Amino acid sequence: MVTNVLSMRMIRGPLGRVAAAVAIVAGLTACDDTLGLRAFQEVEFDTLSAYAMTQTPISFPSAYSASAGIVVRVDPEMAFEVAFDLPGNGKVLLIPARRISPTRLVTGIPTPSPQVGMQLIKGTFESMTKAPSGGYAYDSTFQVGVGEGVVLELAGDACQFSLASQQYAKLVVDSINATRRQIYFRAVRDPNCGFRSLQPGIPKN
Repeated sequence: MVTNVLSMRMIRGPLGRVAAAVAIVAGLTACDDTLGLRAFQEVEFDTLSAYAMTQTPISFPSAYSASAGIVVRVDPEMAFEVAFDLPGNGKVLLIPARRISPTRLVTGIPTPSPQVGMQLIKGTFESMTKAPSGGYAYDSTFQVGVGEGVVLELAGDACQFSLASQQYAKLVVDSINATRRQIYFRAVRDPNCGFRSLQPGIPKN
C-alpha cells in the first residue's frame, strides 16, 4: 500500500492528483475492513417486552427501535423500525414502520420512516452470528411464533454520516401473554454502521 501511494506522488497535473487520491483510498480500504470502516462499539444484547399495537392503551410501547435498542410507543415521530401486533393465531405480527397506517397512529401526521429489511432466521437464534448480506424483504410484514426470529437490515438516520448506510440486528420471540397482549423477546444489535456481526464484542469485519 505504501509503495503505491509514494509512486503516485510522481504524477503531475489535475488528473494525476485525482488518480493519486483514488489510489490512496483504495489502498486504505485494502488494508482494512469493508469501506475502510472501523467498529468502536460492542454488539448489544437485550431482553425486552412490548405490547400488541391493537387492543392496548395507546401509551403502551408497541414497537422496537432496533437502531436505539429500546421499545417505544407507536406515534407520529415513527422513531422505530418494527411494530408488534397479535393477530389471534398464536403468532406475532411484525410490521415495518412504513407499513403503519396513519389511522393507527396516536395523533398527527407521520414523519418519514426508514426502510427496513427482514428475513426469517434459518436455524437457531444463537447460531446466527453474522447478518446475511442479502435476501431481505423490504418493508414487508412477517409473522413469527414463539422460538422464531428475524434478522433486520436497517437504513436510518444513525448512519447518515457514515460510508455505510446499514445497521443490522436480530430478534426472537420468547413468549406471548395473550391476556395482557404482551410479547417477550430477545434482541441483538450491532450499533456500528456497515458491520454485520451479531456476536459478543467489537466487530473486526
